[in-house]
Amino acid sequence: MNDLGQTDMKERAADGGTFRVPKTAELVANSIRRRIIQGELSEGDTLPPEGQLIEQFGISRPSLREAFRILETERLITVKRGSRSGAVVSLPKVESVSRYASYYLQASGVKVSDIYEARLALEPHVVRKLAAKPTAAAVGRLREEAARLAGFYESDQERDYMMASARFHSVLMEVGGNATLHFLTRVLEDVIAQYQKRFVTTASEEADRKRGREKGVKSIGKLIDLIEAGDVEAAEKHWLLHLTNTNKVWGSDKTLREVLAG
Repeated sequence: MNDLGQTDMKERAADGGTFRVPKTAELVANSIRRRIIQGELSEGDTLPPEGQLIEQFGISRPSLREAFRILETERLITVKRGSRSGAVVSLPKVESVSRYASYYLQASGVKVSDIYEARLALEPHVVRKLAAKPTAAAVGRLREEAARLAGFYESDQERDYMMASARFHSVLMEVGGNATLHFLTRVLEDVIAQYQKRFVTTASEEADRKRGREKGVKSIGKLIDLIEAGDVEAAEKHWLLHLTNTNKVWGSDKTLREVLAG
């Protein structure tokens, strides 16, 4: 029995009340994907040469190459055509999910304001959690990111400021200790960044944007102070207000599709 195994060979997927036996290429892709997800293969690892994999799985060359195409589409491997080095493993990345999420939100006609509102359901919860048990490590990370943000404000680098702001939101969720919420925030921030890059070209006067950046830097500094002081209620209330005000500035009743296609 080859590496696909008896169980994999019998794997069947439900489809409208009928059963479909997976193609050989799908089974091979499943096997390699499982090894990547389970950590048996790491970022940058090279898969064995085609000839070895063909023998290992007991399949044809066309089936193996079809399996590679499946994994390439999922961005789990990179294949250099004509190279003898084999396929290179690439671990799942948030950016790939964010890109697809953006496509979905655009196709669904979701409003920009809806995306900003989603942050209100995530970040205040984490702020409350951080303030309830503040640690020197978490506060230190937040102050480091706040200093980075302030540097871009002072140099009037609007786009860099926006990217640093998005990074602060991500770090806030990261130090909050919930990996799932951190992941969801990173996806949201990547989508928001696409919108903000377009928005900044049509935004108000530079003086107005600079005042907005100044307020943002001060507000973030106050948040960190409240977290460090362990003032749970004040920290949560402050960040709710910060996000609400941010949504008023950046939010739009236009759909994401309208903005990005404009």
